[in-house]
Amino acid sequence: MNRPVVIFSDLLPPKRGGLADHTFRLAEYLSAHHSVTVISSVGVSTDAPFHVRPVMEDWRDLDLLRAELAGVATDSILIWQYVPHMYGHGGVNRYLPRFIRELHQARRPQVVIAHEIAADYSWHPARFWYAWNHRRQWNQILKFADVIPIGCGRWVEDWSRRRRRAAPKMFTLPSPSNLPLEPIPPNHRAHWRRDQHLDPNTRVLAYFGTLNPSKQLPWILEAWATAHSPQDPVAFVVIGAAPSVRLEGELRPYFRPLGHLPAAEASRALSAVDLLALPFIDGISERRGSLMAGLQHGLPVVSTLGHNTGSELTKAEWLALTPVEDRFAFVRTVGDLLADPTSRAQLGAAGKAQYDRHFAWPVVVERLRQRFPR
Repeated sequence: MNRPVVIFSDLLPPKRGGLADHTFRLAEYLSAHHSVTVISSVGVSTDAPFHVRPVMEDWRDLDLLRAELAGVATDSILIWQYVPHMYGHGGVNRYLPRFIRELHQARRPQVVIAHEIAADYSWHPARFWYAWNHRRQWNQILKFADVIPIGCGRWVEDWSRRRRRAAPKMFTLPSPSNLPLEPIPPNHRAHWRRDQHLDPNTRVLAYFGTLNPSKQLPWILEAWATAHSPQDPVAFVVIGAAPSVRLEGELRPYFRPLGHLPAAEASRALSAVDLLALPFIDGISERRGSLMAGLQHGLPVVSTLGHNTGSELTKAEWLALTPVEDRFAFVRTVGDLLADPTSRAQLGAAGKAQYDRHFAWPVVVERLRQRFPR
């Protein structure tokens, strides 16, 4: 029988009521092969097809963590969902690395899935202190964890060079899409446009996800304005956010800030649009859920090559990628693809095939299981 799995996760604050989507999906897919328990913060719902223990009021309480593990088989695989901002103020918790070392010394098998590693250094004293402590924590994890899947290929490459002894423990584990892939009826695209008060032949450019300055919305707005014309209009849809944008009269009727949508509605929207634009300031990476959702839905994706883009993604022929310092190239690429339905279809099909082969939840979970400590 496969060994039990225990997942530690505080990816979302308790007031959200449920487990983080990534933790829920990970536990759900692992539970097809293992008995799974999730230890999370107080207030998290226990309504799940696996065992949830919402007991942690303070992730510095090592006595409570020890008590939770006392009733768990000693050969259980212990999985930490690691983001430095999870378990302590400012992302600093000096107790957890100590606990990971303690578990290592007790020969408890540990997997640390790193979704983030450390904040960037800053001249601001407090931010510098946080960033320095994030790296101290990470160095302890590199020393005492048995297996370290990392959500960004570039980070695997960089840290494998910096910490050669830990390099065999590290590998890239993408973050799959957490959206359900909703079935769509015939003529879905035309019906969806009608519901959005758009002509059925209108081309639709989309952005998916939350927005902040690192997502470079002005680049997408410029690409949209450049591709649009009264004779051949382009609509711009934002799924997941509802930014307030000042637009000229010609573009205003074609802007659809849909905001946060239920998962099924978001999936149907993605299945209706023509092109997904994601000009990340740090470059595309395997940890980007918006990228994975676009690929899952067969969308052609235009994004950027930046300092967090690993060598494998740099060579990807199933994405349209432009240098992060070249705004004009991004704008031109979006416009070229919007004008070429054949190229869009080919790129979207290639991305969908890549997702199904390498990034879908069953594939990623099996890759993780194959690297479990023996």
